[in-house]
Amino acid sequence: MSSSASAPASSTPPPSLRALATTPVGHLAAAMLVVELLAGMQTYINQTVLPLVATDLGARAHYGLVTAAAMVPTFLTMPLGGSMLARWRADLLMTALTGVLVAGAVTGALAPNVGVYVAGEVLRGLAAGALATVSMGVLVAGLPEAWRRLFLAAGSATWIVSSILGPGYAAAVSQAWGWRWALVAYVPLLVAARLLMAREIRGLHVDDDESHPPLVPALMMGAGVAAIGAVPAASVLFLPVGAGAVAAVIWACARVFPPGTMRLAPGRRAALAALAWVCATYLTLDYLVSPAAHDILGLGPAAVGWALTCAGLTWSSIAIWTAAHPARDRHRFRTRTGAGAACFAVGGTLMTLAFAAAAPWWCLHLGFATAGAGMGLTHQDTMIRCVTAPEDLGGTPDGISQARIATSVTVANAAGAATLGTLTTTFVAPTAAGVQADLLVPTTAVLTLALAFTPLLARRAA
Repeated sequence: MSSSASAPASSTPPPSLRALATTPVGHLAAAMLVVELLAGMQTYINQTVLPLVATDLGARAHYGLVTAAAMVPTFLTMPLGGSMLARWRADLLMTALTGVLVAGAVTGALAPNVGVYVAGEVLRGLAAGALATVSMGVLVAGLPEAWRRLFLAAGSATWIVSSILGPGYAAAVSQAWGWRWALVAYVPLLVAARLLMAREIRGLHVDDDESHPPLVPALMMGAGVAAIGAVPAASVLFLPVGAGAVAAVIWACARVFPPGTMRLAPGRRAALAALAWVCATYLTLDYLVSPAAHDILGLGPAAVGWALTCAGLTWSSIAIWTAAHPARDRHRFRTRTGAGAACFAVGGTLMTLAFAAAAPWWCLHLGFATAGAGMGLTHQDTMIRCVTAPEDLGGTPDGISQARIATSVTVANAAGAATLGTLTTTFVAPTAAGVQADLLVPTTAVLTLALAFTPLLARRAA
């Protein structure tokens, strides 16, 4: 790795407030934290306004389509981000992609119907997919190991702020001016943060071990998620198309991930598999919270926003501590993932009972907060194992290039969630009436069981 944005590890000052304010690597870390904060807000904003968008545009029978609209193009470009970063100037790439992102957000906000809204989400998704991998590449190649761990810990702190500001902002702006303004009012801040980051990564170079970008896997991922979102749950084609799409995405992930990942080869490969599993199951549960709370429990934007905030707070606050005290030895890692699984089981059960009307509505908030604690105990340590090269810790290189691990971690964080999340949101809302309780309750129970199995996958990552 060579970069004008980051000096070699031996000459880089250790993390400190002074270094953060006065050194190039500190400026880069600060810019990345601002981007992380606003990206977190964007996630909560989109989730909070989703029921409002679907209701206003007459698309409540198409939650899956609305969910897939941004995800499909994301997976067309996400696997290519590492190759793009290895081939083109990082600052110009980020600036161009930010322009496309803004165009998509504005198009969605001005949409007179669901078709135009989907077109805007497609534009936004094309840029967001590549930007996610570019940002991960900057983390892997632009920050030394000590700064990388600091960023992951501080990044978790920004998600605490995001979990409070995002839903609150979305609810307040939606109630005052409408959901359309909620989609764009924060965009100038996001643009400024992206341009600041672009300035700090001029000259960044990322090593790559692939001679050709993974175009076919990228197309398969996008096509798989698109197929799920395009077929209504009431159609006889839903199950076969859904099964075929899931198989296609799994095949594509196997081609993007380093060889041995699907076989749970010990080390970073097994960590990638565990990361993909826990993100797919937890974030699918996450995607259900907003439409289910609105359609089943009758909660408004503010109450829905607080449910998302509760989980975000517990996830982020625990992740701050785990990032600062990573579980490097096998026993500690297994203990944390076991505790995380217990949180998943308890939290998911409370959510299921709330949706089944067997518990008060506020058990949704309590349950989702408990499940978020499980992510705090599981996700951060797994991420650290993925992005930290063995040689940074005095071990033997595992042959995974910077571009490959950046792409793999980005895909692991999102591919399963997009596929399973789109499939699930489509399944539980088969008609214009929206989410149905008789479909939602067994679905959340199955997701809870899947989350409880996470430690079995994480054992070989230790």
